[in-house]
Amino acid sequence: MKIPYISASRLKVAKDCPLQYQMKYDSPSDNAVALRWADSHRDNLQYARLGNNIHNALEEWRRPNPDTGRTRRPILSKLIDLYDSETAKNEVDFAVYQDGLTMIERWFNERGSAKVKVHSVEYAFGSHAAPYVMANGTPVFGFIDLIVEHPDGTIELVDYKSQRSLISQAEADSNIQAGIYLAVARELWPNRPLRFTFDLLRYGTVTTIWSDKQIANFTKWLKGQYEWIQSIESPKATIGAGCNWCAFKDLCPKAQDLIQNGAWDLVVGDDPTDENMDKMLTTLAKVKAAKGILTKKQQAIEAHIKNDIFDSFATEEQNTISTDNWSVIWKEGNRTEYVAHEIQRIVGGPVFGQMATLSKTAVERVLAILPEEQAQQVKDSAIIKPSRRLTIRPKSNAKDESD
Repeated sequence: MKIPYISASRLKVAKDCPLQYQMKYDSPSDNAVALRWADSHRDNLQYARLGNNIHNALEEWRRPNPDTGRTRRPILSKLIDLYDSETAKNEVDFAVYQDGLTMIERWFNERGSAKVKVHSVEYAFGSHAAPYVMANGTPVFGFIDLIVEHPDGTIELVDYKSQRSLISQAEADSNIQAGIYLAVARELWPNRPLRFTFDLLRYGTVTTIWSDKQIANFTKWLKGQYEWIQSIESPKATIGAGCNWCAFKDLCPKAQDLIQNGAWDLVVGDDPTDENMDKMLTTLAKVKAAKGILTKKQQAIEAHIKNDIFDSFATEEQNTISTDNWSVIWKEGNRTEYVAHEIQRIVGGPVFGQMATLSKTAVERVLAILPEEQAQQVKDSAIIKPSRRLTIRPKSNAKDESD
């Protein structure tokens, strides 16, 4: 497969699913290109945009520049101004903006006001067109968010992360992105101590220090990964965790086989309970991915029935269809909802704790054990909302129903 350079993200995609790698980075058809662009719609990139906005604001904050407010006393409002300026160029929804603002404020209060000696901000090694070629011939490309020089001569590479998942010390000590950056840094600064830090904006920092031997071993391994991707001539699809965010399911033969035929062997193979723990957890990840694929397909079909076949302004009789095998109706109905704090006020903590959820069924199950007056208060607190329910029944068995 085409691989002009290797990066942590490209390698992850290739290992998750070679076919997805080809579709994303070397689109073989106009349909693949169209799906790739559709995946770039603003609604699919809210948190990617947020990450870019925060990164850009923090990078400008650390850049030696009189406009960033880096005087004797750094001012939070100046950093927020930078964040707002980025958001004005790369808009996000308000809830996402607020999430970013919380991260910005946390970062400033815990780390942003500390003085550091900045070596470089947004340091690029290579480019898309001309990647950095390591001494062993492996092309790589990336941006180091921040490079800091410490008084003892140590070079620290910092990467900002706005993700929700934590990075453990063990993960940092074998992280591919850290390895690539440290391998490049070792060639750029052959005689300087090195360290790599993940600046997790929601949590804190995780720092890893690799020995020269570990860096050398990683560099050799990375070259092998580069050559492996190059050697793939006919990339195959793989059902796995990467399916959850893959934009190319409509072109993927395994995903379509799963959608059309429910082919269990594509996902599991042998009985997963007979496997060792590691294999069983891998199978679980595949099952979750398959479930996600099928759920999205179910939602797409139901949305098509409601929006393209039925009319939301039509009567229930008009929103009824019959095929040779199926009966479909979009029924008028009501949905009962309960407000958590109101139910807790009426029944008290111990009883409230017996309700697994506040669904109509869960609440009504508890009503039987309440005094009559209290039960009536619960009923009176219910909020009744109009709702339509899509009911699909096979004609051969009226008891089977899919909603």
